[in-house]
Amino acid sequence: MEKKGRRPSKVIFVAILLSVLFLTYLFLSGYLNLRKVGERLVRIEEENKRLIQENKRLEEEIKALEGDPFYIEKIAREELGMVRKGEIVYEIISSPEPEKGKD
Repeated sequence: MEKKGRRPSKVIFVAILLSVLFLTYLFLSGYLNLRKVGERLVRIEEENKRLIQENKRLEEEIKALEGDPFYIEKIAREELGMVRKGEIVYEIISSPEPEKGKD
């Protein structure tokens, strides 16, 4: 009869142990997911800051293009290769360097 009295306590112990292990698993997996989400949030916030700065720069460039004829001319010359009427453009082409070791 003594064995019957101990058996339910072993079952209860195993049930509690399994419950603790299961809850530990849930906690750890949730914690790891929370860390991943936190790291992703930091990356997204950094990207957002970078895009806000880029957006401000582009807005300033739009304002300059809308109202500054000197800026428009600068962009036309540097990026589009345009010249004023009557200007002569000289392109300097450097000669290729002689190969070393061929004598």
